[in-house]
Amino acid sequence: MSREDKRLSRREMLGMAAGAGALTFCGDAASLLAQAPATPVFTPSIILGPFYPQIKLSEQDADLTSLAGRQQRAEGKVVYLKGRITNLKGEPVSGAKVSIWQANTHGKYRHNSDMNTAPLDPNFQGFGMQTTDAEGRYRFKTIKPGPYPAPVVGMRAPHVHFEVEAKHDRLITQMFFPNEPLNDQDHFLQFVKGLYREAVIAKPVPPIVGIEPEALTFAWDIVLISG
Repeated sequence: MSREDKRLSRREMLGMAAGAGALTFCGDAASLLAQAPATPVFTPSIILGPFYPQIKLSEQDADLTSLAGRQQRAEGKVVYLKGRITNLKGEPVSGAKVSIWQANTHGKYRHNSDMNTAPLDPNFQGFGMQTTDAEGRYRFKTIKPGPYPAPVVGMRAPHVHFEVEAKHDRLITQMFFPNEPLNDQDHFLQFVKGLYREAVIAKPVPPIVGIEPEALTFAWDIVLISG
């Protein structure tokens, strides 16, 4: 087993342990999120999870709905995600690397440890990456992820995993969609309280000019402590 394989195995084990609720937050973070914070609030950390991509496709752009050499796009509802990354002072965080990964429309990850019997989508990239511009802006085109059953913790609400690597801060978190029935049952979302809960739920916005008429558009701003 290579050093990389060992690192990923530990990562998967951490995710499964957290599934039982043992490692959802580190230290006093859970009690911190239960308090009523003053605004603005930083975007809270939420567990990496067991399905961080083992093998990232060579195609890692900001469009997860299509793959080079394939004529068909991924199944499901097209979603545009856009937002800004700032620090607690409201200053834009430029040059930050933003990575996302998620389940497909059927609730299936491209990961060997995902035991969900839902089908894989050969046209879905599953992972994307880009760098924020001078104003801290990012934008992804993806598919609305489906809910799925998770071991121990039950059904997961649709969500997208985010990792932000900036000059001073590294954030791993999850973005949820508004008005989802499973939001009130999702094991990990229940640990996030008050304004911090609002901070991890995207907001629907008018569609971007020129996109597919049936596509959905959501805005989700991320606040780092220092940037």
